[in-house]
Amino acid sequence: MKKYFIQTFWCAMNLADSEKINMILTQSGFLKVSNWKSADLVIFNTCSVRQKWEDRVFWLIDDIVKNSKNTNFPIIWITWCMVRKTGMGDKYLEEKKERERARKIELLKGENGIFNNDDKLFPRIKELDFTLRVEELNYLPFLLTHIFWERIWQEHKFDDFLKMKQLRDNPALASVIIQTWCDNYCTYCIVPYTRGREFSRPKDDIISDCKEVVKNWAKEITLIGQNVNSYWKQFIDKGLWNEEKSKWNENIWKSPFRELLDEINKIELLDRIRFTSSNPHDMTLDILDAHFELDKMCNYLHFALQSGNDEILKKMNRKHTYEDFKNQVQYLRNKDPYFAISTDIIVWFSGETDEMFLDTLKAFEELEFDFAYIARYSVRPWTIASKIYPDDVPDAVKAERWHKLNNALMQSLTKRNKLMIGREEELLIYGEKDRQFFGRTRNFKEVFVDSIQNTEHKIWDIVKVKITKLDRWVLKWEII
Repeated sequence: MKKYFIQTFWCAMNLADSEKINMILTQSGFLKVSNWKSADLVIFNTCSVRQKWEDRVFWLIDDIVKNSKNTNFPIIWITWCMVRKTGMGDKYLEEKKERERARKIELLKGENGIFNNDDKLFPRIKELDFTLRVEELNYLPFLLTHIFWERIWQEHKFDDFLKMKQLRDNPALASVIIQTWCDNYCTYCIVPYTRGREFSRPKDDIISDCKEVVKNWAKEITLIGQNVNSYWKQFIDKGLWNEEKSKWNENIWKSPFRELLDEINKIELLDRIRFTSSNPHDMTLDILDAHFELDKMCNYLHFALQSGNDEILKKMNRKHTYEDFKNQVQYLRNKDPYFAISTDIIVWFSGETDEMFLDTLKAFEELEFDFAYIARYSVRPWTIASKIYPDDVPDAVKAERWHKLNNALMQSLTKRNKLMIGREEELLIYGEKDRQFFGRTRNFKEVFVDSIQNTEHKIWDIVKVKITKLDRWVLKWEII
């Protein structure tokens, strides 16, 4: 039995795509292993949002080259954001052809299109065996047959990778993709150039997937997309939706995404619904209210602020102001003080002055985030920012601002967690490590419980717990 190792970088969408890869390879007779040294096939499901993630892939491949024996060198496959075109290394091609390297997404027109080495990664990584975009996963068995020189079985059942099933690592948790890619074109973001234009799946397909994962023991579903609250937006913009488009603070109609949430909420035996990620400028009141009106919705929301300064937000092409974001957070917290909010922040974007940065620092004090992913701005090729905005913030200033914001996050995180002391909450046990159960409350607080003294409970149980103390930012609970 051939073995494979997969490493997934960064986002929830990539994690869901890796589950599809797991399913196809398992059905094709491969065994998943936890270390590349015992693998015949090594897969990197990559992210290009930050330069450091791309650099990490190159470093890991160098590590494989340095530590592999010549007789046991694995096949290397790179997929997703770093890949523009599916192809194979020179050693698998019958003849080499000089051609322009692929600089934009180019999908295959058929199986014969696989026999190329056009992607820009091949001249940079001579050990790279093949690239394959996830949209073209249906070609994977065909490609592996040529790589390994033996028949790799897997019928070509789906041309649409979104219909491919996912092999979940944790049966209690399921990620269901409802929408792909993005049309926002934030000036710093490479996603539209690496993944493509926004596309929403039919509602019936999503509902069917949700029912199937619940039938197979899932208790919590996370709906995945680059911008889920714009679900079906392209049809509204084209006039194919009958209702009038709503502003976020006018409850005129139910948005397509809210209608989807209503339908999923009806599924029996499902306990929790979450979604990620959201964009403030597409947020509608009915989506915010869903957290309180639907019994299976969790009181947690992740959506990206990126900066607390309106001038920087405009340069980022974010289409919302700080006041827009603040109003939405306050609306949720006024209804539920324990409602958890996490966000994304970019520090030292082009032209960010000390005064502009202080606006972001002030946002942390005002909004008291439960968590934040803080990234140092990294210039990405092909983005608008790379063409029109200089990377003009000195490295020393970049580091200083990142540390200040991280310290502010630790203060707000600790303050928010202290609110939980003495509360009783439902905990879904995700797993066990070092003699402790770990899981999350409905408001996404990670909790650790002694498993030795609670042997009557098991992973995937939903148990009633009470917080006992806060160890720095880690919550400790007792099972009631």
